[in-house]
Amino acid sequence: MQNGGETDKSPVLKFTLKEKLSAYWRFLKILWSANKKLTIFRFILLVFSTFLQPVEIYAFSLFIAAIATGQTDRAPLLLSIVLGCYLLRSLVNELTYSKLNDWFEKVCWFSTQEYIYSHISKLGPGALNQPDVRRSLDFVREDLWRLNRMTDQTEWFLRSIFKFIGTLGLALTAPWWVCMLAVTDALFSSFNLWHESAKDIWVATWNSLDGRRIEYTKLLFLNTKFFRDIKLLGAEAMVMKKFRQAGANVLLRFKKISLTSARNRTLLALVHGLTYGIVLLILGKQAFEGPAMLAVLYVSINLFGMMGDALSGISGSLSTIRTDMEIMAYINRLLKTPVEPTSGLRLPKNKMEIRFEHVCFRYPNAKQNALDDLSITFKEGEHLAIVGENGAGKTTFMRLLSGLEQPTSGQILINDKPLKDYHPLEWRDAFHSMLQDSDLYQDFVEDNLNYGKPATKSRSGFNLLSAVKIAGSDTVIDSLPQGYKTFLGDWAAPPGIVPHQVSGGQAQRLIISRSLIHGGRILAFDEPTSAMDANAEMGFFERLLEASGKRGLIFISHRFSTVRRADRIIVFHNGILQEQGSHQELVKKGGKYAELYNQQAQWYS
Repeated sequence: MQNGGETDKSPVLKFTLKEKLSAYWRFLKILWSANKKLTIFRFILLVFSTFLQPVEIYAFSLFIAAIATGQTDRAPLLLSIVLGCYLLRSLVNELTYSKLNDWFEKVCWFSTQEYIYSHISKLGPGALNQPDVRRSLDFVREDLWRLNRMTDQTEWFLRSIFKFIGTLGLALTAPWWVCMLAVTDALFSSFNLWHESAKDIWVATWNSLDGRRIEYTKLLFLNTKFFRDIKLLGAEAMVMKKFRQAGANVLLRFKKISLTSARNRTLLALVHGLTYGIVLLILGKQAFEGPAMLAVLYVSINLFGMMGDALSGISGSLSTIRTDMEIMAYINRLLKTPVEPTSGLRLPKNKMEIRFEHVCFRYPNAKQNALDDLSITFKEGEHLAIVGENGAGKTTFMRLLSGLEQPTSGQILINDKPLKDYHPLEWRDAFHSMLQDSDLYQDFVEDNLNYGKPATKSRSGFNLLSAVKIAGSDTVIDSLPQGYKTFLGDWAAPPGIVPHQVSGGQAQRLIISRSLIHGGRILAFDEPTSAMDANAEMGFFERLLEASGKRGLIFISHRFSTVRRADRIIVFHNGILQEQGSHQELVKKGGKYAELYNQQAQWYS
């Protein structure tokens, strides 16, 4: 982010081991609570799958020894044990990787996302603008898949621990030097796997400019509006050049790590072959001299594979979990963000008086105030218009009223009590603002409008048909191929549903309707008609003023044909309240309002 020629770098947080383990434990508890019976069933399968194999190998070694020594009376029992273990292992394996596995993964996937989104839904409307929250959201957006693989990695770790225990039991039947060779060989492999897993290139890459550029290219080419603008600018070649350069840098990092990995694994293969060959030569020779040693040879050969799998599994899973715990700690930090208060003063039922007392506001990292020493009073039921040049402080004024921002200094009072002391949900029910960057959702038209529908009858919202008529969106809906059932958007529609795009002016009318359905004692609009033609704008405001009743209205507009209808006009200039009054009073005064009005009037003369 550039500010005055300087790069604003977000600090890289360092989490303690305790914080990482706390995050890991939190998500394990989420998965446990999602479906306890299914989790227990998976655990039982895991235990059976790891302990059955060493029992089967040991029983088969005894079977070999019985055949070699002529103890045929023991052979049927031992063979039955081997067959039973094999059948049980096959059953466990089939159940583990059946569609039950898909079900378990989806339960884990949904439960973690539901938990995260549920917490986010309880945050204040401006919470996502906080730098630390935005940073955590980066990991939610790009690394949520790591939480989904947490179950696999945890299962892999537990399976490897149990396999290691079972292998140790099996090792008691093998010569001590074979055990030492098997453990040494497995340790080399596990150390190499730990070293490789610790170098999670993609984590480092995604957090670099190259990684972000690769991800952003996907957005540019898959988003309808961005792609349209790129084509109109003829910028596709530049975008692809940046993408290819970023990709080349990333692939170079992968190449270096991959070549090192190939070299190390080649050396490991030689070590594997050497240790395995020593065991075969020595025990093979002993087996020729005494057939009973065939059982020892069989156990020893299997010991290599099982010990390698166990220690490599422990190393690999722990390394992956260690990397993922860093991501989990960021997401856990988001889950610790304080939720919006659910209590506060009740709004007065009598007419509200809103008063700004010496309010100043400065955006983070800004060099000057967006609003400076603002003192103004207005009452519920008034019709106010806010005017001023770009950057004058109009939208900031609206954001402060909405509660999206808090004053840097000064205070906002409702009937002589601080706005921050009132119940936030109740205030948003009473004061509703349609901001200039409001957008439609990827959904059906009717659902888009009903997102603003009051949950209770206590809010004074317009009904659907009235809201549609006032905003003029009835003509928009009539023109759509399936009316209210038309799906709006460019990517969320499933196969079989044809999505539809609307123009900027049509979108504004639908968003206005949604705001009217939400309703409130005071309705505020920030440039609600900027994409409409003059006739559509005039018709909308005439219908709104007629239907508003006792509601207060606040609107920001650059069109003075609209502004002049207000009871009072507030003029901002460089973050300062320059003047206020009716249209006639301000024109007669000859100040900033008159200057702006006359400049616009020249275009129509």
